[in-house]
Amino acid sequence: MTRVAMVGSALSQLGNVITAFDLKETGPNESFSARMHRQKRSREKLINALFFWQRNPGHCERSFLADVFDAKALLEEAKTEALFAAPHQTEPNNED
Repeated sequence: MTRVAMVGSALSQLGNVITAFDLKETGPNESFSARMHRQKRSREKLINALFFWQRNPGHCERSFLADVFDAKALLEEAKTEALFAAPHQTEPNNED
């Protein structure tokens, strides 16, 4: 991801948090476009139209899928780190 794309993503996340009426309905890592798609808001069509220049249609849906992919990757990374950080037990614990 380029720096420009990362800044755009960060601004979208900021805009999402600022415009969310109820913060329980979103999170700090969700983009504005993804929330519009997830909540099936009427603004989704307008946002998709604003990004007409992108190669593929459906900007909001692609933003939602990118957010899901990023969250999954982050969880997998955390799971891997937890596995390697956990102390390894060499002998069974027989404290019965």
